[in-house]
Amino acid sequence: MTEQALSKQKVSEAFEQKSVKRIVGISCLNFPVKNVDISAQWYVRHLGCKLVREPMRSSSGANAIIQLGDEGPNVFLHEEAERTPLHFIRQGVPASLFELKTDDIEAFYAQLREDGVQVGERYDNDPCSKYFDVVDPDGNTITIAEWIKNS
Repeated sequence: MTEQALSKQKVSEAFEQKSVKRIVGISCLNFPVKNVDISAQWYVRHLGCKLVREPMRSSSGANAIIQLGDEGPNVFLHEEAERTPLHFIRQGVPASLFELKTDDIEAFYAQLREDGVQVGERYDNDPCSKYFDVVDPDGNTITIAEWIKNS
């Protein structure tokens, strides 16, 4: 409809570009969780996420907001009865939908193991990244990666 109106009115290209809707970033990610209190605490304690809003409960449900990394997107943790995995199955093995970045894969991996967090094997995938998978309280597989800097 907008395209038809613009083609009939012979408006400037600059105006047309301002009118076109586009994605400019990630506003928020939504994670379904079984228990918002446990998940919020786990993401903050083990992955170093920032707690933006404490878990809260109301008649419409329970939720909390965390932030991934220093400048990452906010994540809305929604307490849901039905499990919705945040990973897919590749060749019979869970594979993460996204990767979280770290600057020190060795120290992070060692700390998570020491804390008793379920982690997978550590891999070096030259020339891309060093990585491992971690499993959150809801059984979701999440990849933690340190990108290899090209010299």
